[in-house]
Amino acid sequence: MSWRTRSSLTWLRALAGVKADETLASRTSFGIGGPAEFFLELGRPEAIEKAIEGCCQRDIPYLLLGAGTNLLIADRGIEGLVIRVVNREHEIEGTRVRAGAGLKMMRLARIVADANLRGFEFAIGVPGTVGGAVYQDAGCWGKEIREVLVSAEGFVPGAGKQTWDPPALTLGYRTSALRDGALKGALVVSATVQLQRGDGEEAKRLMAKLTRERSETQPIKTKNCGSVFKNPTGDSAGRLVQAAGLKGAREGAAIVSTLHGNFIVNEGGATAADVRRLIERVMVEVKRRFGIQLEPEVEMVGRWK
Repeated sequence: MSWRTRSSLTWLRALAGVKADETLASRTSFGIGGPAEFFLELGRPEAIEKAIEGCCQRDIPYLLLGAGTNLLIADRGIEGLVIRVVNREHEIEGTRVRAGAGLKMMRLARIVADANLRGFEFAIGVPGTVGGAVYQDAGCWGKEIREVLVSAEGFVPGAGKQTWDPPALTLGYRTSALRDGALKGALVVSATVQLQRGDGEEAKRLMAKLTRERSETQPIKTKNCGSVFKNPTGDSAGRLVQAAGLKGAREGAAIVSTLHGNFIVNEGGATAADVRRLIERVMVEVKRRFGIQLEPEVEMVGRWK
């Protein structure tokens, strides 16, 4: 039975600030994707929790959106309600830092360096938000957020507010209970990380060096979703794509970056279908050439069928 009853649609349309058929392409790093059937941008956790609970009570599908990285939205858009989470507060107590889920990781990396804290420099290479980082155990340069995470505060529909330690989140390489397990559909409100006292200026110099190196090896100034594939154990997805001769491979306006094989770039006007065809083509060829099954890191959401 469809969730689209008169009462459910009336409830959605009555939400304060809600927009119908709102474009999502401009809210993703890929610049790709159809509209949200209904869209809300919320900063107060209580308002987000209320909207999620209301959706669950009415069987309305919903998607929580941060910075729109690591995401491929279908050309036909997303059914139900999309909630963009924009709570960006932060507080520092000694060497512990608590940050709202909507705060960008790169911004937080600079904030903690200004506070003379070390151990978060890797986050300068993570383009998403704090909530998104917890959702998929994001990382860069061989370090993941689980290595500094103390806890995350969240909300589970029907169960209310919760605090999760890393074991409860079952964090693993680009996954968690939030993305693939028992907490799927739950909201991350904030995260607390444990850092160390140190030289903030040295941290900034290291981050500047890492950013320079990244700009030389990754197409960071283009429209892309970040790494497309997870690295197979003991190998690199980018190396495999390059070895398969797929750098520069194209479907429509989507192209495998000539700078790094694990990035697909939207050259302008690429569709989600273009990107998906290219992803599938790469997977087939790498499997054929090397017998290795690449697994997408990018999450495909929306009306694909």
